[in-house]
Amino acid sequence: MNSCSNTQNPEITGNPNAQELNTILKLQSQVLEYVVQDTPPERIFDAICQFIEQSVPDCIASIMLFDATYESLNVACAPSFTREAIDAFNGLKANLGEGSCGSSAFLGTPVLSINIENDSRWNNVRHIAKKFGISACWSYPILLDTNKVHGTIAISSFESRKPNSFHIQLLKAAANIIGIVLKRVASHKALTHTSSLLQNITQAMPGVLYQYHLTTDKKQNFTYLSPSIEKITGITLEEAYENFDLVWNQVHPEDQAQLWTSIIDASTHSKPWSHEFRLFHKQGGELKWLRGSSLPGQQISDQDQIWNGVLLDITPEKSSIEQLRLAGIAFSSTTDGIMIADKNNKIVDINRAYAIISGYSREELIGQSPTLLKSDKHSSIFYQSIWESLDKDKHWQGEIWNKRKDGKVVPHLVNINAVLDPISDELTHYVSVLSDISSIKASEAKLSHLAHHDTLTNLPNRLLFSARLDHAITHRKKNEKVVMLHLDLDRFKHINDSLGHTYGDQLLIQVSERLTNTLNPADIVARVGGDEFAILVEELEDTIDASAVADKIVTAMEQPFVLNGNDYFTTASIGIALSPDHGEDIDVFTKNADIALNQAKDLGRNNYAFFQPELSESAEEWIKLEPQLRKAIKENQFRLFYQPQMDRRGNNIVGAEALIRWQHPEMGLIPPIQFLNIAEEMGLMKNIGNWVLEEAFKQLALWRQAGLRNFRLAINLASDQITKQSLPDKVSDLLQEYKIPAEMIELEILETFLLEHKTASTETFHQLRALDIHLALDDFGTGYSSLSYLKQLPINKVKIDQSLVRDIPEDANDEAIAKAVILLGHTLDLTACAEGVETPEQRAFLELEGCDQLQGYLFSKPINQEEFSTLLRKNKRLVSLNS
Repeated sequence: MNSCSNTQNPEITGNPNAQELNTILKLQSQVLEYVVQDTPPERIFDAICQFIEQSVPDCIASIMLFDATYESLNVACAPSFTREAIDAFNGLKANLGEGSCGSSAFLGTPVLSINIENDSRWNNVRHIAKKFGISACWSYPILLDTNKVHGTIAISSFESRKPNSFHIQLLKAAANIIGIVLKRVASHKALTHTSSLLQNITQAMPGVLYQYHLTTDKKQNFTYLSPSIEKITGITLEEAYENFDLVWNQVHPEDQAQLWTSIIDASTHSKPWSHEFRLFHKQGGELKWLRGSSLPGQQISDQDQIWNGVLLDITPEKSSIEQLRLAGIAFSSTTDGIMIADKNNKIVDINRAYAIISGYSREELIGQSPTLLKSDKHSSIFYQSIWESLDKDKHWQGEIWNKRKDGKVVPHLVNINAVLDPISDELTHYVSVLSDISSIKASEAKLSHLAHHDTLTNLPNRLLFSARLDHAITHRKKNEKVVMLHLDLDRFKHINDSLGHTYGDQLLIQVSERLTNTLNPADIVARVGGDEFAILVEELEDTIDASAVADKIVTAMEQPFVLNGNDYFTTASIGIALSPDHGEDIDVFTKNADIALNQAKDLGRNNYAFFQPELSESAEEWIKLEPQLRKAIKENQFRLFYQPQMDRRGNNIVGAEALIRWQHPEMGLIPPIQFLNIAEEMGLMKNIGNWVLEEAFKQLALWRQAGLRNFRLAINLASDQITKQSLPDKVSDLLQEYKIPAEMIELEILETFLLEHKTASTETFHQLRALDIHLALDDFGTGYSSLSYLKQLPINKVKIDQSLVRDIPEDANDEAIAKAVILLGHTLDLTACAEGVETPEQRAFLELEGCDQLQGYLFSKPINQEEFSTLLRKNKRLVSLNS
């Protein structure tokens, strides 16, 4: 910098004129009036800044104060600064180069910057001034005393500007007034702190500190009271000051005369006073014991005395004394037996309860050793541990089986304490408290039974079965096998749902009884789930023996169960695992039995199956895929493929079926057969099914924009979509969102779904048809077909399962069934669609029989949407080349 103004203040000459002096006096008068009125400092600072800005045209005023550590300056008031500007200037250091305010705070003198751009005192913060357009700044230090700078007051301008004498005097006056305000604040804080300290000390003192005045004419009043008077008496501080009689009247009537006598006596002889009396708490009515103590203070006259003292609540002390009295009564009357022995463990006293519990009289036990009650239930090591605990911890507590005088051994809960002399700390006595816990032990046994047994059937539950199974595996003889049979009732849910839970419970009870009667007494039958049972058989030599047990159970379960006078049938599926062949770890073993149970169900139920390792590998694959499948839903890894549906000649595309695939980031494209069953087990099919709906509608909308007409897209429904949400509302929303004509959508329902949910879903299907949505019955003719579906439900199409098409024309039975389905469909005015068409011969047969639609690899495998768009363009179904 090349200007002397960079390092020093400009010379200010002259004095303020009369009008300017009057302005300064007006500032002082107004602000000092605020100070007298105890106006908060923030409002005073704001008034000062506002006054300066009104008195000095084209300026903004600000006040900065040091933070508590005196390390930096922060803006205390700047009414015309923006919030951003205040934040920027906060934290200025008291140093040269930190602007006018930082330099002034550092020097303790005014700093007048006429042109900030060329002033070295702004080197560190010039960018802030430039950002907010400040070109000049005159700062004046705020002093609390001659040496201590507490902050600064400044006038800033948006143009380069030199102050005059009025500006300097105005800043000086404002700085002085701010100093007065800050001193007043500091003094007020100090006074408040002192007052608070005294109050805290007073409140921390136990009881009530008071100053009591007894006048010559025997009138009493308090001249000082600590606030705790209200806690002890229920009378507020103000009430006690105003009317002493309010306190006096709460004194128990029986104690007033003696209390007054003690006061007069102490006053007459001018001696220290102390007295105990009772007083009723005014609010709660509680009776308290108080001890008043005081020393004579100022003697106003011969009979006019001031006393300084303390009033203590001694109710707890009195209570302790009473408790000691009651303890003697309790010793005699408690239902717990109490025995006191001397340091040599000779009984010196017992209470009545101890005599009742032990069967011995007091006279029979005095002088005897407590070992008189010793039974043979515990070893010498057990009793030695008691003595070691008493020697080390002076205490022992636990359960002991003692022998009564009549020879009966009963459980006791015993608490023994060593009693020490409070002065010498030497052992003097032992005190034992004894309770008869026979009834508790009986309750514990009952609770233990409940915790380990099923409440409905009284069979062992999963917890107890696991313990027995673990023991059996661990202690298995070398040449013998441990067998676990995991049994699940077939069709129990149908009986339970149709007849109600009461009959379902009766069925479970009958099943448990039948299993118990069928098996050997040594075999363990447990109920481990709703309709699941587990059976443990030990000491078998061969797999054939396990098969014989399973055969007996299957045969027994095939017999009818009688519920409400009617016969009902429920068979059983059984999974069998043998140890050590199928695992010697209980978790692995039970898991393998569960896998075998699933295989038995797959074989058609009412059957049993042994664990097969290859099935375990399949289950482990499911477990591996489960978290990845959840991630796939979250990360949108699914894709839709489309397989065309052709007319009866196989020449024209009339529709397509949307088929899901999983685009796994590592395993590539995964077909639905490998993950949909897992998704169903996990309860994810509703989410996946809704994604398929959304994606299919979106793609169909794009094809419609490209000119696709006279086309119907088939979409498979998951059972959870139908049963666990309002599917018609969902479909209606999608039709409106994507502007799709309802007749272009066909929803496919598995025939196996209708077998279990026909009644619950009928209304849903009618609502869908009311929207003009087409419905197709998938896998028709695979073994569960019922004409009632076609009669009662609004079906538009039946799809002939590919298992019936595959062997045409070689299998005459398949040809006959296919013909029948086509004829049946046409008779009921339904469209017939054949799946799995792969050969020209199959196509020719179906065309000849009048099958309406054909679908299969002969025409196209399922392909992605880009390839299907190309196929549509090739068949001139799309007019847009960019679809």
